[in-house]
Amino acid sequence: MATVTPVVKRTAEGVPYVLWEAVATGDTINKFALPEQWGLAGSIQISGTFGGATVKLQHSNDGTTWFDAKDLQATDVSATANAIFEVSISSAYFRIASSGGSGDDVDVILVLRGLY
Repeated sequence: MATVTPVVKRTAEGVPYVLWEAVATGDTINKFALPEQWGLAGSIQISGTFGGATVKLQHSNDGTTWFDAKDLQATDVSATANAIFEVSISSAYFRIASSGGSGDDVDVILVLRGLY
């Protein structure tokens, strides 16, 4: 089991995104604190080897109490295979949760657009 810490990166064109890389069931997955004015609308891409895992996005305003994120159709942002979701979300904290897998290795990319 590893500790997965989200990192902020930029595409070649300069678009910022948050990456949780090589997420596996049983890992300690650190939260991401939203800087400045990020988080009006965005998308989350969940892809890799799932090995039976369910990977989902959660959010919180206090960093302690967590809620499952919903997409624009009010469907849980939760995947068991490669998926991308559109979201409208502006909570202070985000984290990834993974459960039920074995041999899973999933990357999660969160792009939020707002007044940054």
